[in-house]
Amino acid sequence: MVTRIVSAVVGIIVGVGVLIFDNSYLYMAVIAFFSAVGTCELINAVKCNKHKLLSWYCIICSAIIPFVVCMDIFAPYRMPALFMYVLVLLIIMLMNHKSIKLLEAAACGGAGLFIPISLSCIILIRYFYESQSIGVFMIVFILFSAWFGDGGAYFAGTFFGKHKLCPEISPKKTVEGLIGGFVTVGVVVTIQCLVFNLLIQDKVTMNYAILIPVSIIGSGAGVLGDLTASVIKRQYEIKDFGNLMPGHGGVLDRFDSVLFTVPIMFIVFSFISPII
Repeated sequence: MVTRIVSAVVGIIVGVGVLIFDNSYLYMAVIAFFSAVGTCELINAVKCNKHKLLSWYCIICSAIIPFVVCMDIFAPYRMPALFMYVLVLLIIMLMNHKSIKLLEAAACGGAGLFIPISLSCIILIRYFYESQSIGVFMIVFILFSAWFGDGGAYFAGTFFGKHKLCPEISPKKTVEGLIGGFVTVGVVVTIQCLVFNLLIQDKVTMNYAILIPVSIIGSGAGVLGDLTASVIKRQYEIKDFGNLMPGHGGVLDRFDSVLFTVPIMFIVFSFISPII
């Protein structure tokens, strides 16, 4: 327990420091690091780490992709880069056709693409808004929607859970826990918006009517991410994806819900403004 608490405190301090510094290159570096580690964890989980060239190609590309996605200078080259990524992936499979199967190449290649693109959406959402206070608010909003939903579901399920949500995938998840997670997220986001509107403002007001429903939708997406991670763990008989944060597991153990929440948020906020 002590290890878990210390690890969480260190993670919070580092996270708050990154938010306070609020630099786009720092954000990209952090996302690149998490992307590379997460890709490595997934490759190890699906037992593809024996293919060294394939593994390292996907891991290195996953660390480069956040910069390609988030920097305007690379905008004209994104589609060609995507094509080259897949092409090289197939060439590696062709060169090692006796040992690398299509499913293995697809698993590694998919991990090296999905994880960094999904996490990069955090940066894209941050820079939808020029204001630092609004941008940082949105990053915190995204993480709260994913993590407080998970935490609220855990406690609600522990005390009130009776009806299993999906026992074959995650036996401990309950319908009551799911509802408790949604309620927790709604309350936390309401408080977050209230604090912003009363203390920060920055000449705009956060729209409760948009942010609260979106946070609940994002929390629901986070549940899908958590269940997807659980399926992978169950299929490959592993407890945790890694041990980057002692007591908490690896990047994918902490960000499995975020990986699904963030793209949903990005799509929503591409069309709807959270401020009035």
